[in-house]
Amino acid sequence: MPLTPMTRYYIRRLLAERAESLGLKVSGSDSEAFAEQLSRLDSLAATKLAEIDLIVRMHQTLSRNGQTYNSYLVNLEQKLFALMGLAAQPQEDLSDITLPQLDSMEQPAAKVLTLAEVLEHFNKIGDIAQKYLGKMIVANYWRGTRPYSSWFADFTVTNEGRVVYRSYQSSRDIYLNREQIEHLDNWLAAFVRQCQRVLPQFTKQLQKAGVGETSLAASLQ
Repeated sequence: MPLTPMTRYYIRRLLAERAESLGLKVSGSDSEAFAEQLSRLDSLAATKLAEIDLIVRMHQTLSRNGQTYNSYLVNLEQKLFALMGLAAQPQEDLSDITLPQLDSMEQPAAKVLTLAEVLEHFNKIGDIAQKYLGKMIVANYWRGTRPYSSWFADFTVTNEGRVVYRSYQSSRDIYLNREQIEHLDNWLAAFVRQCQRVLPQFTKQLQKAGVGETSLAASLQ
């Protein structure tokens, strides 16, 4: 299975953050600067791509907890860059780089959100909007307010007005980092503003239904 645009976006961001230590010269936009490195992914075997996908998901999960798991993150990044031919192979195998057990570490201050939880929240708000606007208008509002970013390439709005994620990877297995939550927060806020232009009382209707709309992290606690 090929890597999703979401995974490629995450890798490009890591390359940008570690460009100096990797000896990469950045000129122009990130997408241009790291095009060669990202193109190497297309020639990798399926087993290596699966390994990279696992590394990225583990990195996403641990990076949400600040500096608590820096040593794990460093190991994951070394393994990722080695698979891409940008660094020497680390001594640790991937099997040695595992997620810490939650019962043996301090619980994170913020809830770790999955993409499935966020989509459920989006569609609850969309269902309330449909009561007043109908499916077609709600679908158009979701499409019209979606941010212009490759990160959203796997997101689709159906004609029924539902926001769905189409990928081989289950949305329940995708743990969102702060930047991804911010992107989704912006989309949700733009959708709500669009609805309010037609329905000035829309946010009050959401509150009556017990659905918050401002912050995903706060709304889904």
